Amino acid sequence: MATSETQRRQIGLSTDLTVSREEGDLTVMLGGVDQSEDRWSQVLTRRAAQVLWFKLTVLLYPDKSDMVTGLAVTAPLRAPSNPEVTTHVEVVKGAGSQYTLVGWIQRNTWKVLLSEMDARRLWTALDVALFPVGWEGRRSGQKKLN
Repeated sequence: MATSETQRRQIGLSTDLTVSREEGDLTVMLGGVDQSEDRWSQVLTRRAAQVLWFKLTVLLYPDKSDMVTGLAVTAPLRAPSNPEVTTHVEVVKGAGSQYTLVGWIQRNTWKVLLSEMDARRLWTALDVALFPVGWEGRRSGQKKLN
């Protein structure tokens, strides 16, 4: 009998993060560059991306998080049509202002480390991708973090 083995992908400290979402698409593409200068990417359900945005909001902007998250419209929870899509994300703030993102694709996980500056940049890119009209009247499209 075959057993399913859990795989863990350690991407490590990353920079040059990108977030993109096509209008009407139920997934979000998250990518970056690791310490070895290798590009990586992960596809997230829209709901997982919103959870990531929410958790970053609470960690990065605790005084304003209740107001900001209360304005956001969330995506419905549904099973992804593709089994290779990240369905859940957790964010943990560690020592030295480092943030750890952990994503789950079925039983497998991936882990990315971010500096506080890159976590803030990621929050901004997620905000633009997930809420293109939002409270600032923005338009949708791919955004590269500067």
